[in-house]
Amino acid sequence: MFDQQQNLTLPGPSSVYLPPNDSEMFGRGQNESAMVSVVCEEHYDYYQPTEKWLLGVVALPFILCGLCANGMSVAIFSHRQMRQQSVNWYLLVLGFSDLIVLLGAFFVLTLPRLSEILHWWRGTAISYYSTPLMYSLMTMAQTTSVWMTVAMSLHRFVGVCFPYQSGTVLATRNVKSLIVGILFVAIFFNGCRFFEVSFQVCRMKPINVELPVLRMTALRQNELYRKVFYEWAYTLIMFAIPFTILIVVNSMVILAIHKSRKIHAKMNAHNDGIRKQELAKEISTSIMLVAIVIAFLLCNTLTFVVNLMEKFDLNELYVLLVPWSNMLVLCNASINICIYCIFSDRYRNLLFHYLHCCRRKGGDNTFNNINSMSYL
Repeated sequence: MFDQQQNLTLPGPSSVYLPPNDSEMFGRGQNESAMVSVVCEEHYDYYQPTEKWLLGVVALPFILCGLCANGMSVAIFSHRQMRQQSVNWYLLVLGFSDLIVLLGAFFVLTLPRLSEILHWWRGTAISYYSTPLMYSLMTMAQTTSVWMTVAMSLHRFVGVCFPYQSGTVLATRNVKSLIVGILFVAIFFNGCRFFEVSFQVCRMKPINVELPVLRMTALRQNELYRKVFYEWAYTLIMFAIPFTILIVVNSMVILAIHKSRKIHAKMNAHNDGIRKQELAKEISTSIMLVAIVIAFLLCNTLTFVVNLMEKFDLNELYVLLVPWSNMLVLCNASINICIYCIFSDRYRNLLFHYLHCCRRKGGDNTFNNINSMSYL
């Protein structure tokens, strides 16, 4: 959830938040003048040093590593061995949506700031030209990430807390319908974003370069639209409802894990090998999914706070914290691979295979040993 208000800051879940006013995103270097598509003259406003170096330089390795990590996760979770477990379908979509978030963040956040540092104004132009498209795609990916994390948590909650009903509730058809439903809602909810941004080419002073200047369309400036969509719908759908569900559901899952550990300890005493191994896999899977949610909440809580600050007109704190909230969102979109590697034997083995055995013929034999390792 990147923060939109400052130079197209992003929204989040793994998540990106683009705020309602977008004071710098819409009209960097503009003085609210002509809206017609003719060459004009504007003053170029330089980025603040903190955000310029934080999002332009420090964020770059996170984005590059995150793109590679999420690309690898998409490849791994789409493998036939991983697709056998329906919970991995959520992680597959989550990896793909985080990939889009990071790609958009590069063009919208990092490229213009890095280009300013290097005085590479063509890079700045590429960023601003791509912003209307990337802005819309990022918000769709953000909504998908948030609600895919919620769906994954609910899936595990049903499996752990209602094991006898889980076979019916978590049937393949239901899981597929839920995922498709989330994708449809994400596209429908954010479809209007394509009509919020336009640009006008202006000659920028004092750098004496022609650059596109981002403008708010009439839709984005409409007071009713801003109040209904941003102040109510966006806050509820992207923050209040998902955060509440995640906290409540995962608290119950943690309690269930605690009880399972006690049962596991008793099985150790009675040496019930097969059942003990199955329970250990269930516990490991639950812990991994809870860890993903905890990382999501930790990295996106500041974005939620920033959203509230904007609504209460706490402008000084808002401007100070926006770059850091964006940086945390980028971290969240990049670190899930670490959680997968810690808790999933199957993921580690497939990762090893893709990194070291891609050119080896008959490499599928590697997977014969993976089936018995874990659910994930």
